[in-house]
Amino acid sequence: MRPSIEFAPRGPFDNDERAVIRDVVTAIGQTPRGEPLIGFIQHNISLLDRLGALLGDFPSLFAEQSLGRRRRDLSSLVDMLSRSNGSNFEMFLPTRALIGRNLVMGEMNFYRSLRYTYREATSDDDDDVNDNDELMQQINRLLCHCLYTRLADEVLSHMASDDLVARAERKKAVLLLSHIWERVTYRIRDYLPVLEATWEARRRVEPVFGTLMGSSEMFRLIQAGCDERFVDYLVRPNHTSEEAGAFREFLFGASTEQLNRLETKLREQGQHTVSHGDLDARTIDPGRMGVDPALAMFEFFLSRHMQASARRQAGLAGPKRTAEEYVMLHYLEEQDDGRLSIPPSTR
Repeated sequence: MRPSIEFAPRGPFDNDERAVIRDVVTAIGQTPRGEPLIGFIQHNISLLDRLGALLGDFPSLFAEQSLGRRRRDLSSLVDMLSRSNGSNFEMFLPTRALIGRNLVMGEMNFYRSLRYTYREATSDDDDDVNDNDELMQQINRLLCHCLYTRLADEVLSHMASDDLVARAERKKAVLLLSHIWERVTYRIRDYLPVLEATWEARRRVEPVFGTLMGSSEMFRLIQAGCDERFVDYLVRPNHTSEEAGAFREFLFGASTEQLNRLETKLREQGQHTVSHGDLDARTIDPGRMGVDPALAMFEFFLSRHMQASARRQAGLAGPKRTAEEYVMLHYLEEQDDGRLSIPPSTR
């Protein structure tokens, strides 16, 4: 008999996710240790369902709210957040946005625990993570889809609160953010497929370094399913040196400073090619860190963002934004308001 798992109507799991979870539970139920593990999974689903229902209880970002003489709607939210800066952006976020962010992180933790639970039930060896197993790959896929939504939130929040970004593009960034915060089952493929496809492809590609030109990595990235618009933005004829540097960091998973030191070492030693082992510091590359793909991808983005921010503040040479942020700037500049219209609230 197939084990039963219940989902609440207003929970965060869409039909695709529910199908994968049920398949995993069925597989676990066929093992001797299955029963208590299934109970653990159901408990965590119930908690997330309650958080999803709580999110739905807060006012829609697309509806008008009033308190005395004060009126708030999506237009006022867009106006307020697009005038914020990096030091106060978080303080202006509506409660629905804060709960939505926590819900996405809760889903990520759920899939990470589902990885462990499935491994615990189906493997006798703690070191056997069976990442090539079909169900484990499905869990990783759903885990990363949640992670991509969280990363998109990070990228757009940086755009919306960046004083150097034009006001029109900052407003568009906030409008896209409102879609993420509004829907319990939001996924960025609905509005930003260029980011999801690119992050998913990058997760599957391990750099070879070679001559450090990045040509091999770029073509392998496209072959792995990267959205070609991502590459086109960064290698267009009038691209800047900082955009090129950000793209190299994205391809190699190493900082500009690391790559520059390595190039200097190559010239001094008369070498023409290098491998991963020649780097003078640890790289952060999601293609090599397969045990927890969400942790690897989050660190992969955030480390580059922090390095770029430090260069901006100190006036140092090198990329001042990540490749994703440069691409989103171009993307937002090209989109007219019709592409970023405000639909009725959907869940």
